[in-house]
Amino acid sequence: MEIETPNRSIIFNKHLVWMLLIQTITAMSYYGYIPLIPMIERDFKLNKTEIGWMTSSIFVGSSLIAIPSGILVDRLGSRKVLLIFTCCLVVVLSSFAVVNNFWLLLILLLLVGVCYGSITPGTNKHIMTHFSVLNRGTIMGFKQMGVPLGSALGTISLPFIAYHYNWRASMVVLALITLLLVVIYYKTIEPEIIDSKSKSTVLKDLIIILKNKALIHTICIIFFFIWVQLSVMTYLVVYFIQDKLISFALATASLVFLQVGGVLGRALWGWINDKWMGRDRSKIIGIIGLLSGCLLLIMIALPVHFSLIGVYILVFLLGVTTQGWNGIFVVMISEVAPKQYIGLASGVGLSVVYLGAIIGTPLSGKIIDLQQNYTFMWGICAGVILTVGLSLFIKPIKINIVTEEI
Repeated sequence: MEIETPNRSIIFNKHLVWMLLIQTITAMSYYGYIPLIPMIERDFKLNKTEIGWMTSSIFVGSSLIAIPSGILVDRLGSRKVLLIFTCCLVVVLSSFAVVNNFWLLLILLLLVGVCYGSITPGTNKHIMTHFSVLNRGTIMGFKQMGVPLGSALGTISLPFIAYHYNWRASMVVLALITLLLVVIYYKTIEPEIIDSKSKSTVLKDLIIILKNKALIHTICIIFFFIWVQLSVMTYLVVYFIQDKLISFALATASLVFLQVGGVLGRALWGWINDKWMGRDRSKIIGIIGLLSGCLLLIMIALPVHFSLIGVYILVFLLGVTTQGWNGIFVVMISEVAPKQYIGLASGVGLSVVYLGAIIGTPLSGKIIDLQQNYTFMWGICAGVILTVGLSLFIKPIKINIVTEEI
């Protein structure tokens, strides 16, 4: 069966809608445990270190599967891989109903990470297959909106279900929603044509990808972006509570503004890049880095008892920048690789991104513990992201778009 030939002028069609839905619902699963942590903490009587292990478990799972899932996407196609891993995610989410000890909880979170780790390579491949290079930045930005959108929806809905029943019930409800979504998706979307690679081996493919200098340059840069992104997401609330003396409720509300900014940023940067910057992905990432660093420096300078409206505006802008670059990144790693290697390139890129998450956030926490304040940590993050952003103007990433047009 042949796939539809994409109309270059069309942005919103069933392919984007489905990829956005899948990204949103699976992101709810991936980040859904975060708003449930207080209930899980009470249930298993956890200390703060054990709570940290929960986050590490889920990111380790994603890191382990990133490259294998990319290989599977290239060989089986995005439709089959999204079906397989999303169904596995349904099974794992349902298993939370019977979890009765902390170690089993960690194993299930690891498996959630494994299942989610295939979603970005799969959705990337689907977008690159069905959309023209002329609007991929915009399309990928819209698709990546699903990550903060799913996180925000999970923050609102899952604690509500948990309050009326329990936290395990909220995970089961999420599993049922995910199952319904993936069944309809598989029945609606036509199978794509798979590039023949019968003479190719996994090792040979991986060597080809690792020799791609533009890809390696891209993922090295993004390592620092994910460090700053998750440091902001993780420590923003406690920073406002402890250093700026904002109440718990008002500080927690800042996360909503951060996530809304992230949703807008992922669509906005892709549109700006496609519309006004000639699809120069390197330059737009550099601009985002410079703006992120400047905003972090402004946050450091905020006086205690600063206007709450001003704080929320600043946090919203931090969302647009520090949380909004992901759409550009995923289209970059997809464009620098030949069409038949898009899944593997995405997997290699994401494995480094997850490594940045595993290393970067604890490193920021260690800096806070050593200095006994947040200012030095924010200063390091600002300095790092400013340096990285500036480096992209001094030595841009050379992206020759090799993905063939369809």
